[in-house]
Amino acid sequence: MTTTRRSTWLLPAACLMTLGLTLSAWAAPRSRPATAPATKNAVPAATASAPTSAPAPWPARRGGMRRGLFAKARRIAELNSKLTAAFKADQLDKCEPLIKQILEIDPNSPIGWYNYACYQSRVAQGDKAIESLAKAIKCGYSGYSYMQRDPDLDAIRKLPGYRKLQDLQDQFQRQRADKVRDALAKQFGQDYAYEIDHDRKLVFATNIDSQTLTEMKDRLTAYATAQWKDLFDSRFDTYLTIVIPKNEDWRWGATIGGFYSQASNMLIARTVGLTLVHEFTHALHRADQQGRGQSHPIWMTEGLATLFENSRMVDGHAVPEPNGRLNALQRILRHKRQIPLAELLKSSHAKFMEDPTASYCQVRYLMMYLYSKGLLGKWYGAYVSAYESDETGQAAMEKVLGKKLDEIEKDWHKWVLGQKPALTRLPPDSAYIGIQLRQATDGVEIMLVVRGGGADKAGLKVGDVILEVDGERVFEPEELMNVVHERNAGDTVKIRYRRDGKYAESAVTLTRMPAARSMPSTRPSRPAETAPASRPAAPAPARRPATSAPSSRPASAPAGGPPARRTLPPAVRVDRSKAA
Repeated sequence: MTTTRRSTWLLPAACLMTLGLTLSAWAAPRSRPATAPATKNAVPAATASAPTSAPAPWPARRGGMRRGLFAKARRIAELNSKLTAAFKADQLDKCEPLIKQILEIDPNSPIGWYNYACYQSRVAQGDKAIESLAKAIKCGYSGYSYMQRDPDLDAIRKLPGYRKLQDLQDQFQRQRADKVRDALAKQFGQDYAYEIDHDRKLVFATNIDSQTLTEMKDRLTAYATAQWKDLFDSRFDTYLTIVIPKNEDWRWGATIGGFYSQASNMLIARTVGLTLVHEFTHALHRADQQGRGQSHPIWMTEGLATLFENSRMVDGHAVPEPNGRLNALQRILRHKRQIPLAELLKSSHAKFMEDPTASYCQVRYLMMYLYSKGLLGKWYGAYVSAYESDETGQAAMEKVLGKKLDEIEKDWHKWVLGQKPALTRLPPDSAYIGIQLRQATDGVEIMLVVRGGGADKAGLKVGDVILEVDGERVFEPEELMNVVHERNAGDTVKIRYRRDGKYAESAVTLTRMPAARSMPSTRPSRPAETAPASRPAAPAPARRPATSAPSSRPASAPAGGPPARRTLPPAVRVDRSKAA
């Protein structure tokens, strides 16, 4: 043990128990989710490794078990704090009694056994250290990247037993992945697709078809490869679980798009577009933090996740694009409601969530500011190198930009206000397909077809899910609007869509959106189907209270349940925020 960070990784129970508790969320209705500490200074070890935005408390019947777990976690955290101090002071005689107390409380603590191996390595008990490392791995220790460079283990790296640990790691990881898949299958039943990708270290439980699953895997692989090349060094040490549930299986409320749980290394998302990329970025960043033995502040974890939530792959690089958070931030700056950067960079999780709209908008466009200057990778490298001296990131920012924070803040405000607002609705008289839409799991669902419009003439129907326009993949309503906005009335576009599980293409001639306040519509031809709710196009100030934090993207999460389909009159009011 060489850093004070290891106590923040403490898992008071095996990962499978955490997985079981996470999955139990589907077994009972949930109240509004509560935020959980995500910084290294969090005292309860269980919450320290919880998602940035955690699910709601467990059902009441689990209250006794939960209280017991947290009591144990607090006691282990106290002992771990003393153990860290003893290691730093080189008081090795005090270390073993503390470690034994930790393992007495939790005999399956992976961190407890890992720290025991570090102690035994330091006192020249090589064979015992190997045995303790093996127990740590069996109990679920996952910091393999850090283990490879932990100086406390230098004394045992040349031992034959140490070399065999790699095989043991692979063996137990595969067994653990099998158990996770089986637990998911037991929870969700036969209607889901379950798959383990051993090469990519991914476990899937999804309600999407095989074609969409293959596309999602390839997309995540390309994105991860880009981030490992441009930003992060450490890759996944353990299998990441990705769950895309059915709408009726969602238990976290209509305003929550998804979340990532560090404790179980599980990502749960309602859609495979913006939300999935946001939460997957959290998983990539978490792996890099683990490999470095660091715990980065919430403004940074959410800043990177929001930066790349809207991004596209260009020549093997993830290129972030503007979204509605820009429009919200410009309004915030004009009304002088922003959070000072000096305060934002030092925010605890609770403080960050006091004004989530401002916090999320600001951190995304602070990262975008660095990216626009070609300095994002350089800044991140400077930050992780100087982490021990400055965990906030301010010193690294001042170093790469060559200015003090107050000067950076002034330039940043000017840059933000000078950006072109993101398109969140089609302007009047714009070319359009002739539909109104909402978010679907893997595309954009047609809610209404305008009578006599391009979509109507091409045979598109209510309930069709649009997936591509002229070969360009669209996941979000705003993406479809942007593609259409680049065309002119009279242009013909090729639309790929899915209807009743079958894929098809149609050529649609764009027409001009009527300037009148109403337009003719076709009547919905099919009854309501379960589908993700539509997502507001842009985060409005004060839209969500601080307590509704479980989605890692609160400013743009799906809001409201799916509107019931009903018979519509021949004309409906134009809603340009949903028209394309």
